[in-house]
Amino acid sequence: MSWSWWWGWIRCTTWAMLSLGAVACKQPSATNQFWLGPLAITPTARAGDESSLVDRGALAQKARAQLLQAGIFAGEVPESSKPGGAVATIRITLSMEVVRADGKAAVRAGVRLNVSTRPAGVAPQHFGEDVQANAEMLYDPEAQPDKKDVVQRLAERAVGDLLAGYVARQKLWSAEPRTLHAALAASGEMRLEAIRVAAARKLRDEVPTLIGLLSDDEETIRDAALGALVELRDPRAVPALTKSKSMKDGREMRKIIDALAALGGQEATDYLSFVADAHEDEEIRNMAKAALSRQRSRTQVGTAFR
Repeated sequence: MSWSWWWGWIRCTTWAMLSLGAVACKQPSATNQFWLGPLAITPTARAGDESSLVDRGALAQKARAQLLQAGIFAGEVPESSKPGGAVATIRITLSMEVVRADGKAAVRAGVRLNVSTRPAGVAPQHFGEDVQANAEMLYDPEAQPDKKDVVQRLAERAVGDLLAGYVARQKLWSAEPRTLHAALAASGEMRLEAIRVAAARKLRDEVPTLIGLLSDDEETIRDAALGALVELRDPRAVPALTKSKSMKDGREMRKIIDALAALGGQEATDYLSFVADAHEDEEIRNMAKAALSRQRSRTQVGTAFR
């Protein structure tokens, strides 16, 4: 099992409303423009769905305006146009449910945002997303008898928050280093994206922060930070990994072994040799031996080409 099994930049499905601040952004360059193309809002058509109460035309208009004002697109183009650069297609799937009990009522929204780009390979991969969120709004049926109005307001809020999260994550890719550093120190979805950006932009000044995240309470954050350090090939991560308290945790040991094998160096080799000889789990010992074998092969290849 290679470290890429768990280190991949797959978007997480988010079942919570996103609350994200604005960050600095640069406009797309003239040589690599990114255009806003078709935007469609469709209901889920599942039983009990009351998305028919939503004015989807008005909601789509608000969504387009929000995206265009965000500054990540060079402008908008009709579906039939083929401008230079990439075009984003936005698909928003909406489900609405109205629940009543004991004289009280609530509207619940489920929103899925899918962003795809064309032609393939023109826009950076991070522009493509597939995320989801839920939202809820309580209301008094007697004070607010117009159910349609309540449903519309929640739909607009839920879609707006999900789009705001998308925009904020995209802006991180062109943010100033201090903005990115602040995102790494914060919690939530922005931190995951910031880890990805730090690796992709080769921001080695953030290595100490990434090393600190190896002991985060959230496994997703720990895995992302470890993957970023491997991507950066920074040897400063090796001491932190060799001092890990995960020797008895087979799942964590697999990650550590794969990461050390990729990072290399004498300290990593010494640790892998110790695990290969002394770990109580035969599978872990064999993984460490295989990692050492990969290291030796790379060293031999490197020596042959000097």
